[in-house]
Order: sequence, then C-alpha cells, then structure tokens
Amino acid sequence: MYALRRYQRNAVDAALKLLTQKKKKNGLVVLPTGSGKSLVIAKTIQEYGKKTIVLQPTKEILEQNLGKLKKFGMDDIGIFSASMGEKTIGQTTIATIGTIIKYKERFNNFDAVIVDEAHLCNSKGGQYEEFINHLNLPVLGLTATPFRMRYYEDSFNTGEYVVESRFLTRTRPRIFNTIIHITQVPELFEQGYLCPIHYDYQNDYDSREIKSNSTGQGYNDNALENYNKQQNIIQKIVNEVLKSDAKHILIFTHFRSESQAVIEYLYKYGISCSEVSGETKKIDRENILSDFQSGKIRCVVNVGVLTVGFDFPELDQIIIGRPMKSLALFYQISGRGLRISEGKTHCKLTDLCDNIKRFGEINSFYIEDISGGKELWRLKSNIGYLTGLNLLTGKDLEERQTVTHKEKKKVAEGELIIPFGKHKDKKLNIIDRDYMEWCIKNFDNKNKWKTIFKNEITRRDDINGETQTTR
Repeated sequence: MYALRRYQRNAVDAALKLLTQKKKKNGLVVLPTGSGKSLVIAKTIQEYGKKTIVLQPTKEILEQNLGKLKKFGMDDIGIFSASMGEKTIGQTTIATIGTIIKYKERFNNFDAVIVDEAHLCNSKGGQYEEFINHLNLPVLGLTATPFRMRYYEDSFNTGEYVVESRFLTRTRPRIFNTIIHITQVPELFEQGYLCPIHYDYQNDYDSREIKSNSTGQGYNDNALENYNKQQNIIQKIVNEVLKSDAKHILIFTHFRSESQAVIEYLYKYGISCSEVSGETKKIDRENILSDFQSGKIRCVVNVGVLTVGFDFPELDQIIIGRPMKSLALFYQISGRGLRISEGKTHCKLTDLCDNIKRFGEINSFYIEDISGGKELWRLKSNIGYLTGLNLLTGKDLEERQTVTHKEKKKVAEGELIIPFGKHKDKKLNIIDRDYMEWCIKNFDNKNKWKTIFKNEITRRDDINGETQTTR
C-alpha cells in the first residue's frame, strides 16, 4: 500500500468533501505533473466507496489509473473502452470518453464522475459536457493545467482579436465551479518530489516573425516550416544530441518531415532514434516506447503526441524543436521530465525555439487568486503572468479598465455607444435592462462595462423616481 504524502492526503480530503456535500458543485484538484495524480484518484475512489465513473482521454492514461486501482486492492472494476477491447461495468468503471458517450444511459445509477486531464473538457459543447449534463452527478476534475486557450474578438476594442489562456473556473459557460485544492509547483521542487531542471534556451529564435494560423492559436504551417529552415532547426536538434551525455532523449518537432530528417542524420552518427506520431500504429508505438525505456533506443522524436500521460521517470533530456502558443502544451511537454528516479540528478530542458523566454521556467509556475478569496485565479512565472494575457499583443487583459472622463459624461447622459455584443453601435440609453443586469452579473469586477451598466441603471432609476415624485 502507498503512504500518501501530505499534499496528496490534502487533495484526497478535499475531493471527498466535494463528492459528499449535499449541494452539488463541480470542483477541480490541481496537481503538477509527476505529483501522483493517479494515486490521488485511486485513494479517493477507495475511501468514497460509491459507484464511480473515471473518465480518461486515452488508453495510456486509463491503463495508469487501472494499475493504481488494482494496487489498492480494488477488484470490482469495469473497463469501458473500445481501445482496450472491453465494455464492462463495475463498482468503479474507468472509461475513455469516446466510448462511454455512446452508452451514457447505462450509468444512470452511478454516484459520481471523476475526470482525469480535466483541461480537455470543453464547456461549450462536446462529449464531456454531454455526458456530465446527462448524469447530473457531482464531478471531480483533476489536472496539472487548469486552463484552456480561447480565440475571440475583444468586445471592448473593436477589431482586435485575442488569444488567451483562461482558467476553467473563469469561463462562460463552465463545467467546473471552483478549485478545491492546489499543490503548487515550486513547493514540490523545494521538497524534492520533482526532479531539478537544467535549462538551456539562449538562442535567436523569434516566433513573432511567424504568421499565425486562422484560429490564432497556432502558426501557419508554411510560414513555420520556412522559418524553421531559416533557423536550421533540424541541424540544431542533431547538434544537441551529439554533444549530450543523456541516456534517454525525448525530442519534439512540429512536422514529420523534420522528425524523419533528424532520424536520418542521427543514424549516420550511429545514434538510435525512432519517431512516434499520430500516424504510428498502436502496436508499433508501444514497441518503440518499450525500447526507449529499456535503453535499446536512445532518442524518440515526437510529433503531436506524448504530451499527456507518458510516464518515464528515467527521462533525462527534452529537446523542444517547435514553438507553441499554448501554455498548457508547453507545461505538459516540459513536465515529461519532472519525475524523480534513482540515479537521476536532473533533467536537461533544451529549448531551440523561444518558448521558455515567453513562458518562463516551469519550476517557478505559481497559481494565485488575484481577488483575495473570490477565485479569480491567474498563473504566473518568473517572467510575469501567463494567463489573462493576449498572446497576440502581450496586453494584460486583467488590468483594471477605468472609465475615462469623456466616457463619464456620456454615461451620465446615456449617450455612450456600445462597441460590442448584440447591441453594438447602439446608445446606452436604449439598451434593455435585462441585458445590462446579465452583464453586471457575469462580467469580471475589473471590466469597466460592469460599472457603466450599473451607473446607467442608477440613472434610469433616478429619472423614474423623479417622475413618480412629480406626479
């Protein structure tokens, strides 16, 4: 049996309190990569003792959770996953969302839902939302990255577009109402539960010169490929491997053409290297990763996979050969090397692009409530805040928006023009009250339009009051 660390015990206690409270409220447990999330899930289920569904996005993560449940002595376990070749139901049923969503009616008699890798839940639609809304049960989510990227037009700066990472509890609509436990990354490094990271990221790569794709959340493939050629990324990756003394090197590229070129170059130097991508067959992928972990293959080049759920404590170097806009993706990639292992003194994180310069060092990542108890969460690192920023402009979206003197005069007269939403280009004095009250309820306190709408409602009430008095 496992002896829980203090932070794991605290996470389990918070989870049990959520699942057993009378008022249903979906909550998040935030645990860094390498902190034992599957252990917390297993212990929570064991002590909860009721019929529980555990949702995973992939077969690999399902197998990890299954292993921990069995080590806790639980045997009434159903596996509901096409990728595992099984659809059984037990006291605890672990499932991949893509399979169980087709059979959600079979689980109407369950008591709770646990969602692993909860940041993959899309609250605006999709399989998770459909499944959770159908069962209407208490939901516990666990993740190392409790935020999602979104792309939208900034309502308060007409014509400006925003790419932002925002906490799951601060989105509209949302699945998770609250964060019930946070284990902070720096604390685990200080306590020796995460492996020290040696950073190497001094380079002249500048992702600002690369054209964005149509969503704004990534880069245009042609522009990225051409820029990487200018930067000689393939040769830089090879050079890093040649001078490395690491035993196990995981490399990340954006294109398969780049990974194939890296493999060919390393082969000429007698260095074993294989590729894992979304096109790799499952059996081939399992064999490659087995050979990688045994040391038969020294390097694996990864294209678009192995960012979540790949546990290999002995991994001692990561080479990042691709830029990324996603904060969660950067953390998940970097987090592959955080696990401690006997004889492993550190993991070297080599960034050939400009990711660390933009996001900071992951051992400095810290989640804080900027509102003093109202759960307005932000993530910051040694370079500043990482959530609540427009990645396209660098503008801090959380800075308090003040109403200018010129705007105040127009507000007082109801003449201010609305620059957003269904009432765009209309005057403030003709906007319906219900809409303004909705905005007041849902906008952040720092949003100046919350104040403007409050003042407009007060202005109308004052006018109505004067009229009634006159009569």
